Amino acid sequence: MPTKPTIIAAVDLDSRAPSVIAHGARLAELCGGALVVVHVVDYPGGYEADHAAPQRPDQVLEDMTRHARASLVGRVACLDLRTISPEIRVESGPVVQSLARVAAELRPRYVLVGPRRLGPLSATGGLASTIREAGDCELLVVPVDGQRSIARLLVRAKRWLTGRGALSSAHSG
Repeated sequence: MPTKPTIIAAVDLDSRAPSVIAHGARLAELCGGALVVVHVVDYPGGYEADHAAPQRPDQVLEDMTRHARASLVGRVACLDLRTISPEIRVESGPVVQSLARVAAELRPRYVLVGPRRLGPLSATGGLASTIREAGDCELLVVPVDGQRSIARLLVRAKRWLTGRGALSSAHSG
């Protein structure tokens, strides 16, 4: 007897996450499958003294994991998914290897990700080949509203290049 296909929505905690989760939910509904939302916390350590109260590396990782889980629970709740109740997983370690480990464990039919922000320098560089090796699944890149993202990026770049902050640009005519 066939089992329900699993769809993994691998997200970062940025503005693209809701789009990836929503696409994953629609795909899970269409295939009668299960949705698993995964975020990977990659904390190499060494920045503990940068916090207001210095912490041990394991405390920082624990705090980051707790924050990521709470953020994902909130993002999923805001999407108002009526027929899909996704599982939320927060993993820790190197991004590509952690996602490959989850894919090997869950044997998903699809893994959805957002577009890479930094191209080949992105933390998810090499993810497609690693996912294919981990199991028989498809890696799908979910499109986001590129025009709006590019416009916001250009506005921020212009402010940075001209040395104007948000307040000074509001007063200039």
